Amino acid sequence: MNLTIKNIKNSYLWLAIGGLCVSGIAVAVTATSDKLTLVGPAAGSQAAKWRDNWLFASEQQGLVLADGELKNIVPGQFEHLDIWGDIALTYDMQVDQVQGIKLDVDNMQRLPLLPKRQIQVDWLCLQPRAADKNLYAWIGNEEGQAEQWLLMSEQQWQPQLLRSLSVVMGALTCTVDAEQLYVVENQQGVWQYPAAPNSPAEGQLVLHHSDNDYIDIGQFAGQILLSDNSGQVFDIDGNSLFSANLGIDDIESFAVDGQQITYLVDSDKSYYQSEWPFQPLTSAPDELIVEIPTQVESAIADRAGDTMDDPAIWVHPTEPSLSRILGTNKRWGLLSFDMQGNQVQQLAAGRVNNVDIRQRVKLGGEYRDIAVASNRDRNSLSIFAIDGQGQLTQLLEQATSLSDIYGLCLYQPTEDSLYAFANDKSGLISQLALTWDNDHLKATEVQRFTVPSQPEGCVVDDRTQRLFVGEENVGIWLFDLSGSQPQGNMIIIAGGPLVADIEGLDLYQHPNGDAYLVVSSQGNDSYLLYDAQPPFAYVSRFRIGVNGSKGHDGSAETDGLAVTSSAVGTGVWSDGMLVVQDGRNRLPDEHQNFKWVPWQIVQQKLNLP
Repeated sequence: MNLTIKNIKNSYLWLAIGGLCVSGIAVAVTATSDKLTLVGPAAGSQAAKWRDNWLFASEQQGLVLADGELKNIVPGQFEHLDIWGDIALTYDMQVDQVQGIKLDVDNMQRLPLLPKRQIQVDWLCLQPRAADKNLYAWIGNEEGQAEQWLLMSEQQWQPQLLRSLSVVMGALTCTVDAEQLYVVENQQGVWQYPAAPNSPAEGQLVLHHSDNDYIDIGQFAGQILLSDNSGQVFDIDGNSLFSANLGIDDIESFAVDGQQITYLVDSDKSYYQSEWPFQPLTSAPDELIVEIPTQVESAIADRAGDTMDDPAIWVHPTEPSLSRILGTNKRWGLLSFDMQGNQVQQLAAGRVNNVDIRQRVKLGGEYRDIAVASNRDRNSLSIFAIDGQGQLTQLLEQATSLSDIYGLCLYQPTEDSLYAFANDKSGLISQLALTWDNDHLKATEVQRFTVPSQPEGCVVDDRTQRLFVGEENVGIWLFDLSGSQPQGNMIIIAGGPLVADIEGLDLYQHPNGDAYLVVSSQGNDSYLLYDAQPPFAYVSRFRIGVNGSKGHDGSAETDGLAVTSSAVGTGVWSDGMLVVQDGRNRLPDEHQNFKWVPWQIVQQKLNLP
């Protein structure tokens, strides 16, 4: 191998076995062989392409840029490197902290360090997300510990720990592509973990190759690429794509950019570059589901696990900003929150599951606001009166004929009548008349009907006398309540944009009489809108996402939801709101809670009329 040394400027040069080091200004060295050219500094750790040039992380020289010659652009001792746009992420070995750097040839800027971690950082990778335009990062170690961080939101650098995740022991390195985190380890192969901010903490082995020699993973042009320690490059299915024929088993990392591939050789910590006939895959991009940032989140549940379930909205009659959000804690009772998310009341009613509200119902000669919840302790209805300030008072509990009560919704066909529809896990639906009797509501079953399998979410359009019921794994049923014996029809089948389980259902009622059916599609953490009139056409869908400036995560695995078109405040809240249960509360990991967004923002993001 022939060495050519260029641009030595008042520097000292050491030649070591198989390598070289430079004190002071970096030295550009080229080494020629049949395949490779030495392009980077000694004592390196990782390379990445920035604009049209390679950037190298060096354990002795900091960040080094190759733009015809090698330039020290950020002094320091760095290992690991990833770049997105003009942001570099590396690990500062001098302080043992993750360092972000704003890349600018004329003004390199060290960004605030991530807080010192309790885990050793053995690998890191960046995750830009088109859905919310935020920048995230993953850091982890060989002991199976990993963390996801929100780095930038609204173009502002404000690192916040999003969540912790257990990954495979022996994890060596990572890359993120299409909302998936890929991690390499040498005992079994390549593991994949969902990487969206509110995705589940689960993983799967996507490339099984026991006792492999993989040393690095990356992605380019939508294709996941692996390299082993001899310089061979593979796709995610383990097919060999390229071999540099180095004749050594000493590769530590690699990076790809178009027709170029750069290797870090472990023995001398220097970078070697080769050309290869890379052919990127072409495929249709996945639909980008709009994400609407959480604007308010409620106080968290008092205990871990699956605790929160279904919300309902009570609108203050004269001061919309004093409205209340009710929510079930299905372990023990009903909660009430103000519009800022603070918990203001709790009632130990038992294992209430779903709750619904009707306001200004004329019962016993007076207009009353009533909330009713399904109670799984006694297969009963828990009933609450709501005063003019939103204060709840529990009334006498009412029995039902159901053996495993689950979902519930209310129906007010006239000013002075009120019904509850309570469903059972068997598919049975019971309609109960609620009448005023000696300062409480009395429940009397008036009819029953069924769906084939387990339902839960339901909502009634009082104006059209239609009941919508979600059969969780199948679709949405419609029952016409105007006749004496309602017959059900399946109007929306799960599949396509609607991913089972089907959970919360509610109606956004326009003042002009139009309405949207709002559905929680739990299977892919999204919310769907359908016209609430035949033929019940699909309109759009969205997710509720991270709001970094407020420190709120999005929502996922949603059970219940509620929506209103009534004003619940001023400004963006004047057209109503949507509130949803969040099954995976993060930023950081916490117990479950509820999230809400103004309908005006939903309308703007989805370009609704």
